[in-house]
Amino acid sequence: MGIKERKERERKRRKDQILTAAIELIEEQGFEKTTMDEIADRAELSKGTLYLYFNDKATLHQAIKKRGLNHIHENFLQIIRQDLPGSELVTQMVLVFLKTITHNATFTKAMFIYEHLNEQEIEPQSVAEKCKNIQGDILMLLVHAIQIGIQDGSIKTSVSPKVLALNISFQMKGMLQSKLAGSHAYVEKVLEENKLTMSELMELFLQTQFNYSATS
Repeated sequence: MGIKERKERERKRRKDQILTAAIELIEEQGFEKTTMDEIADRAELSKGTLYLYFNDKATLHQAIKKRGLNHIHENFLQIIRQDLPGSELVTQMVLVFLKTITHNATFTKAMFIYEHLNEQEIEPQSVAEKCKNIQGDILMLLVHAIQIGIQDGSIKTSVSPKVLALNISFQMKGMLQSKLAGSHAYVEKVLEENKLTMSELMELFLQTQFNYSATS
């Protein structure tokens, strides 16, 4: 292994070390209370070294978001490779997304803290730009799964695959917002009355999307 490769591996190791420390601290005390000094201490690095990798908390939080998005993207890639009806592929993707945001509170929060960045202010090759690109790739995998479903007949719709994917992605974003808002007594009451889990509720929603005809 050459010097360049060793330096790149060390850089990646330190970045992962910082992200792991940040996620641990944020889970313990929240985004707002966690400082860059505390993250540097937890990662056992100097503050100067920390700032070599992340300029500020916004960049660090975007990197946490990127890690979560990469996890979802890798799962979606594994799902799309399966020899299954398109409707089942889409269902698995949505359920994987639900599982991810349910078990990764820090990532869920990171998805929205800097969600409203001005696109004109996002520099090419920045972490925010990379997040945007990964989100686009995730959406296209969902579109591909829908296309498979239309071709194999498991999804019967007159709506274009891209429009249907947007509709489903909006529902997924609503799931994120719901998780951030915390527990809702009314939602829990309705689910309990109908003996449904959140996953089963999402499957019901998808069934309505898989058998939908647009009216003029």
